[in-house]
Formats: sequence, structure tokens, C-alpha cells
Amino acid sequence: MGLTVLHPLLESNEDLKVDLVAVHGLNGSPTETWRHPKTKAFWLQDFLPLDVIGARVFSFGYNADVAFGNTTAHIDDISRDLLSSLVDKREDDNEQRRPIIFIAHSLGGIVVKRALFQARIETQYKSIGESTVGIVFLGTPHRGSEKATYGKILANIATTASRRPTSQLLNALQVNSEFLMGLTSNFKFQLPNYQVVSFYELRPTKPFSTLVVEKCSALLEINGEDQIPVDANHSDMCKFEARSDEVYEKLSKRLNRMLKAKKVEPFNISGSVIHNQYYNVPHNVSSMFTGRQGICQELEEKCLPSKADGVQNEQMRFVLYGLGGSGKTQVCLKFAQDNREKFWGIFWIDASSNKTVEQGYEDVGQTCGLEKDVKIVQRWLSNSKDPWLLIFDNADDPGLDVSQYFPAGNRGTILLTTRNPECMVHATVGSFEFGQMVFEEAVTLLVKTAAIENLSREASQRLAKPIVETLGCLALAIVQAGAVIRQKLCTMEEYCDIYSRQRRQLLSHQPVQASSDYRFTVYTTWEVSVNMIKGLSNEAAKNAIELLQFFSFLHFDGIPKVILEKAWTNMQMRQSSEWTQAHQLRLLCNNRSENLEPFLIWKAVTLLSSFSLISIDGMNNRISMHPLVHVWARDQMIETELMHSWTVAASTLAISISWEFQSDDYTFRRLLLPHVNSCLKCHQRDVFTTDDGLEEMLNIVDKFALVYSESGQTQEAVKLSEQVLKVRKRILGDEHPDTLKSMNNLACSYSDLGQRQEALKLSEQVLKVSKRILGDEHPDTLTSMNNLANSYSDLGQRQDALKLREQVLKVRKRILGDEHPDTLTSMNNLAISYSDLGQRQDALKLREQVLKVRKRILGDEHPDTLTSMNNLANSYSDLDQRQEALRLREQVLEVSKRVLGDEHPDTLLYMNNFMYFSAGSKTSTEISELRYDLKDTKKTFGTRWNPKKWIKKNR
Repeated sequence: MGLTVLHPLLESNEDLKVDLVAVHGLNGSPTETWRHPKTKAFWLQDFLPLDVIGARVFSFGYNADVAFGNTTAHIDDISRDLLSSLVDKREDDNEQRRPIIFIAHSLGGIVVKRALFQARIETQYKSIGESTVGIVFLGTPHRGSEKATYGKILANIATTASRRPTSQLLNALQVNSEFLMGLTSNFKFQLPNYQVVSFYELRPTKPFSTLVVEKCSALLEINGEDQIPVDANHSDMCKFEARSDEVYEKLSKRLNRMLKAKKVEPFNISGSVIHNQYYNVPHNVSSMFTGRQGICQELEEKCLPSKADGVQNEQMRFVLYGLGGSGKTQVCLKFAQDNREKFWGIFWIDASSNKTVEQGYEDVGQTCGLEKDVKIVQRWLSNSKDPWLLIFDNADDPGLDVSQYFPAGNRGTILLTTRNPECMVHATVGSFEFGQMVFEEAVTLLVKTAAIENLSREASQRLAKPIVETLGCLALAIVQAGAVIRQKLCTMEEYCDIYSRQRRQLLSHQPVQASSDYRFTVYTTWEVSVNMIKGLSNEAAKNAIELLQFFSFLHFDGIPKVILEKAWTNMQMRQSSEWTQAHQLRLLCNNRSENLEPFLIWKAVTLLSSFSLISIDGMNNRISMHPLVHVWARDQMIETELMHSWTVAASTLAISISWEFQSDDYTFRRLLLPHVNSCLKCHQRDVFTTDDGLEEMLNIVDKFALVYSESGQTQEAVKLSEQVLKVRKRILGDEHPDTLKSMNNLACSYSDLGQRQEALKLSEQVLKVSKRILGDEHPDTLTSMNNLANSYSDLGQRQDALKLREQVLKVRKRILGDEHPDTLTSMNNLAISYSDLGQRQDALKLREQVLKVRKRILGDEHPDTLTSMNNLANSYSDLDQRQEALRLREQVLEVSKRVLGDEHPDTLLYMNNFMYFSAGSKTSTEISELRYDLKDTKKTFGTRWNPKKWIKKNR
């Protein structure tokens, strides 16, 4: 392990021109990662010295399990080991001036990025960063993708290793994925100093049907990046059979080009402009200012004057927008302070209102010896040949057109801070959205502001991390937390516990010795925004406030706007009770047109977005909030308002949920899981404390239990179903149809949890009462018989299960017809009984019939169709028709990944089946024991039952 010299093997006096450093990825090797498996060609040693003349070639080896399998600190340790080893190999002056090019495969690119980031901030490694001229990335995952989270991509890389990764490693990759992806953000501003070549794979690595690292993840998407596809999988893309290999030729040629190209030095205008004459800035940048290197670098690149007497093609305007308290003003102060001598004049204007802007211009006029007149000052700046910087701060009012105050012409630089994303239209050279700080920078900021004595840096950072996570990496909140700790109101260890009990007090605390002149606390800065919205006193403002309260009870991330559309549609289709109408969003109740007017929603949502209280993902039509804005929106409500708003949120969410079971219905309910979770967590008390609206509340909880069940959260579904059953027994009695429905649903959930005796007991009770009250052929009775048969099957009473299933199928065919969904359910379940009893040809025949009808009626990608395809594949396996089984399983897995997602329990089951049966080493008996039949009495999203099992009320 460590840094090994591959060429020249002996100390040589030859004129060495470059150091090439190869870094392998996860579970890689300093030699085998790069060696071709057939020819054994080790191209780093065998080819490169011949094609890159004067190259000294290194290979760096490390224990990747240690680097990525515990804490992020270990990545730092590995990166420092790489840097210190290079420093040791480059001690004399000639060596220190020699260029360096890194070649990194897969997660080795993460190590290289981290090393170069450290080389920038740690002086002992500075020479390495300054000598680096280029980087070749081979399949390095820089970010997530449309199809997979970053953590999932990292786990896929680990799974492709020759030996099976440990669960500890997979967990660590998921946990640390945010930190690893953050390296790209930290590293990006250094990239103009380097030449970058990114190779990306075109072939999947078995057993995956998709690429391990997709193109969009393997590319940095920066100017000048050389992007090259490789017709190989993730592992083979860095192994070359011969010097004539096309990809190797491209790689070696680009290494030579990097050497020929001159390293671009940052432009230095020191002395090229006259010294600063006017500095009309209200306060200094905070002494605690930390991080934000990326935006600071971008401002220096785009907003500095090129020459003192040069001509600009256009006025340079840059917009900094985002949530209040995220650090926009501090970055502008930092830029003004750092670049004071590069501008003849720097002027600060409070853009909160027309009045403050005009006052700001009058102050500029007085400072510069002009009349106190806005137009005169504007004209004077327009005609000034000297470079000036004008900063419009807090242009938050969406009713204020700040552009009317820009000096005319193409001269000067303007920075604009705002909470309103629409102000991006004023930008000519760029814009930047402020939100959460980079996690590591946020930790550093907290440690700095807390100023804890007698505590090591490592211990401080360890204690700071949970606080920073709790505060959502928001700059102002972190500064306030640091002040609370610095003033000894609590310790770092105590902060999170106190926060959970006294959040409002902590986030409203204003320290006497503040580290900046910002006059608002975390909570008051958002109260200012809400008060401005309320001050508009129009319909859009009222709707916006109500929507903000509604969103605060859902999960803060990825709120689909389609919730409102579905709630309105379902309200029109069904008669709502007076209680329901009184506990709905007024935006929905007041809309009496035939179709929901999207303009009303758009106006309200846009108004919230204009103050950065929410952000809108236009591509996915979803809404997100910063976690602290999310809790603040609830904290500002009084108790009675809080209870009413929660009930409105729960009722609206429930009305958006239908008892329909088409593909779109499944997809929508899957989106709701985090929002149902959040809504219930926001109500800590029993939801059935009052008889007012009790029946409606039972229906709400029933629907939430459905969402949990379809999402594989069976324990949560059971808790809710038990509550519903208890209340219904109390108010309706044991034999009321609604009570029986609740008993039936609870039995299904018990079965999902493996509590089979409890499920059997309830199912027998329900069937007995249903037969007596409803009759033998009532649909609810047949459903109860079907569920009891499933309980028998689960307990190995296969003949009893067969008998019941045959009865149910016979009646359903006669009453409902051969192609009714419930009839198909019965046919599928009877096929399972046949298969369990060894009647495999009978099972095959039934399954082929069911699949044919479902494809025609439901479509090829409906979850029930996938269930039938999976079960038919099982019949093929039972009958040793392995090729047909494998073909079907591959189709099911591919569609399930696309429709249900990679981490859906059904997808995982299909993947398990495919992996087992594609191995080709199992006998038919073994396969019969291994294969798992999906019952139609399985909920299609992760549990073992289907919605048909739920007796649906006509609402």
C-alpha cells in the first residue's frame, strides 16, 4: 500500500517532465485495477512510459474499505497519506516544479478531489495543488442522477466488487454520501486551474441492467471538460489489452496535451485600477464569516472590472437570492471588503422599499458632493469611466421593480440580494441561490462562533455535527446557536435536547454581542416576510398563508402540487359532510368552477416563493421548504389555530387519497408516505379525543393506514388499524359492517407481519359474522373467505385453503364474470394452492389465463400484471422451463425498477428471484423451495397482500 514508483524502477538521471499518479477505487488494487485480465497488460508500467516521454509513474494503494467504510475522517486520512507521500517523493526544487497529473478510477476520484481540496487549505501540501495541471477521471461518481440517489450509486459501486461488500460499508456509503457529493461543490471552484478529462462507461456491469455510474453522474459539466465515452463496463473501463486500444490512445494523447498546455494563472489586476476613493458600506463582514468559497470565487471571476480604462460590453449584474438568514448580505460584504481597491467607488443601498432606495441614492449624492437627487446620481454613475460597484441589499418586496434604479448604460457592477427568485431576470453575468451551507463549512462556522475553550478541534466538530444537522445548515441559525453556547446558556452536548423542548426561544434569541449587524433572528426574519404577505390583503395573499400552514404539516421536501388537484377532484366526485367542508383549504372550497383553476394555486405558491419561504421544482412540479422554515410555520401558530390547521391538513391529504387501484393511484400514494408520516408526527395526541367529526377522522386514519400498508410500513398500518377497530367497536358494536371491515383490514396487516394465528382468529370471526348477517354470496363475505384461505395457506393448511378458494372462484365467476378483477384475484390464489399441492400444470394454466386478461385490461406495467408475470415465471421454474422463467423475470425486474423504484420491496423480491434463478446452479426442487409466490392478497408496494383484500366502503 502507499505510493509505489512503477517507472523508472531505478533512480534515473533521465529528464523527467511529469509525475503521473494513478489512484484506484473501492475494493481496487494498485496493480490489478489497471491490469487486463486476459493479456495481463499493466498499462501504467508497460505502455505509459513509451507514450508519455519523461513520465514518472506512480500507483497509489490504500484500504478502500477503511477509507469509505466508517467515518468521513478516514477519507481525509487517506487523502493526506497521498499528499504526504507525494511531498516525500518531490523534495528537491526541480521535483517540486514538475507538473502532476492524476489518473483516478471510480471512488479514487473522490480521494483525489479531497486531496486537492486539502492541498489548497493546508500549507504543507500547497506545492502539490500548485503543481497539478490535470486530472483524468474514469467513471468517478460526482453526483446522483435522475434514476438514483448518490448513496445508491455508491452502493452499486460497492456491489460490483469481486468480493461481497459488508453491510457496514454499504451503510457508511449511504450515510456519508452527502459529504462525498459535497466534495464536488467544495472542489468546483478549483477546477479552472486544472485540465479535466472525464471518461464515462456505456455498458452495464452484471448483475445490473443499468450503468453503475451514469453519464450525468460521471461528468462535472464544467467549461473545457473533455468528455469521452468508453464501450466497457465500470470495472473494465480502466483496463487496456494493448497500446493500440482506442480508449488508451485517447487517454495517452490527452496526457501529452495537458503537458503542452500552459497552466492558466488567475488574472491579477492589482495596480491596474486607481485606488478606492469612495467606500459607502454600512458595516463590516462578520468576523465569523466561514466558507462560501464557491460563490466568492464566482463573484471574483464574473464581477471584477477587467481594466481600469477598458470598455465593458454590458453592465455586470449578479443576483444573489434565497432564504432569509442564508448569508447573502455577508457574501456581498466579503466581496466588497476583499476587492475594495479594485473599484473606484463602492456604494450600498437598502432596497427594502422605494423610500429606502431613494434615501440610499441621496446618501451617495451627499458622499460624492452631488445634489441629493436619484436621477442625477444615476446619470453621474452612468457616465463615470472609473469602475464602480453598487450593492442593492434586501430587494425582497415582489411589488418593487428594482431595475428602475439601475444606472443606464453598460458601465459598472451591480450586486443584488433578494429573497425573490424572479429577480434573476435582472442578472447579466450570473445568479446564485443561497440555501443550506456545505455541511463541513457549517460545522466550522458553529465551532468558530461557539468559541469553546479547552476542547480539541476534533471533539468540537464531533459535538457540532448533530447541532448543524438539526439546524439544516442555515447560516443565521448556526450563528445564533454558537452565540447561545458562547454565552454559556447551554453546552454543545445540551443544545439539541434543549432545542427539542425550547425551539422557539432558541431561534428567537438575539445575542447582545452579535457577530454581525444583521438585525433579525432566525424567526423574526421570516415573520417579516409573512407580515409583508399579509399586508397585501388580497385573495392570493390569504391563499398563500393558508398553503404555508398546510405545507408545514407535510414533509418539508418534495411536496407534490398534485395533492391539491386530486383533493379538489375527489371533493367534486363525492358528497362531503359539513365537517369535511369546514376542514378543507378555502382555496379548494371556494373554487366553484368545473375545473380547478390552476392560476389560483400558481399565484399563491409564487407569492410564497417570491420570499423564498418555499422553493419550486418546476421539472417535477414539487414544493420544498427549509426544515427550519417548516417548523417555524407551525411554531408561529397559537394552540387553537395549530389544531385547526392540522385537521385541515390531515383532511385535505386524506381526500386526495382514493380507494382506486390503477397504476397512477399506486404511484400517487407512494409519493404521500413521507407526508402522511409527517402529518401524524405533528399530532402527538390521540386523534379520536372528540366525537365531533369522529366518523370523518376514522376515514382519514383508514386512508393513512392504506398508504402505510402499500409502502411496506406494516407496523404503522397495524397501529392505526387497531385504533380504528377499537373506536368502531365502541361506537358501532362488534357486528356492524364497518367494524367487520376494520377487523378484516387488521387481519390482513397481522398476516403481513407474520402474526398468523392472530390473523386466523380475526378472519374466522369476520367470516362467521359476515355469513350470518350478509349471506354466503355477499361480496364482503367472499372477500372474508378469500382472506381466511390465505391464513390457512400461511399456516400450511393447504387443503382447507384449496377448498375455500375453489368456492370463492365458483361464486365470483357466476356473479361477477370471468374477467372481473376479483375473479382474477381468486384464479391467481387458486393457482397458488395448486402449486403448493404439486398440481403444477393446473397452476400454469390458470396463471397464463390471468396474465393474458390483466395485460389486456390493466396494461403491461400495472403492479397486478407484474405480480402475475412473477407467478407465471414461478410455474415455469417449477416445470424446469428455465429460459422462459428467466426471460419473464428479467422483464418484471426491469419494469419494476422503472415503475416502482430500485428500493421498492417488490423490486427487491424480483431482484432476489432473478439473481437466484439466473445462477443456473439450482435444481427444480431447490427452486421450488426458494421461489416466492406473490398472492393477489398482497398489497402491491412491499407487503404480501393486494387492495382487493381491503373491503372498500362506498364513500
